[in-house]
Amino acid sequence: MTAPPPPARARLKPEERRAQLIGIGLRLLTTRPIHEMSIDEVAAVAGISRGLLFHYFPTKRDYYVAVVRAGGDRLLLHARAPEEGTPGERVRGIVDGFVSFVQRRKDNYVAVVRAAAGGDARVLEVFEDNRRVLTDRVLDAAGAHDPTPLHRLAVRGWLAMAEEMAIGAGDEVVTTADLVDLLVSALEQVTERFSSRST
Repeated sequence: MTAPPPPARARLKPEERRAQLIGIGLRLLTTRPIHEMSIDEVAAVAGISRGLLFHYFPTKRDYYVAVVRAGGDRLLLHARAPEEGTPGERVRGIVDGFVSFVQRRKDNYVAVVRAAAGGDARVLEVFEDNRRVLTDRVLDAAGAHDPTPLHRLAVRGWLAMAEEMAIGAGDEVVTTADLVDLLVSALEQVTERFSSRST
């Protein structure tokens, strides 16, 4: 009995192929550090040759950076302030989107954070860009339009706390709604303290 022929390789548009390869990378990232991710495995899962993968991403490092950037972009898509509302409501929108995203995609999020901690300068730059955007969004939503360097540092520290709590808190510890309340309250204390200093 002869073996069935291998499945025909699907022909995708360039942007579709790039998105497919990045999606595979994000899934694999939950099972291993990014520097241990095999390009051969990614190509095999996609049903393409290693050489074709390098047509879309010139180097392995370019591919890794694209995967981490995509993970960060997905977070930023969810952690947004509503266009209208009070500063408190706008901040709550960011916090709720951030916490909900991290808790729904915990494995992927932790994998992206670990990738940034791996020491690669370009990957770390992507991670820092995401933190900068989030910091700017929180400050803008809170009405802090001319923050001092120390104010920005305090909000970055609050973001690190929010991240750690969103990763570590299960339903048996605190509900998502209560965690959002706690984080919004903590941020209000930070911003109020700096507002009182500036007056």
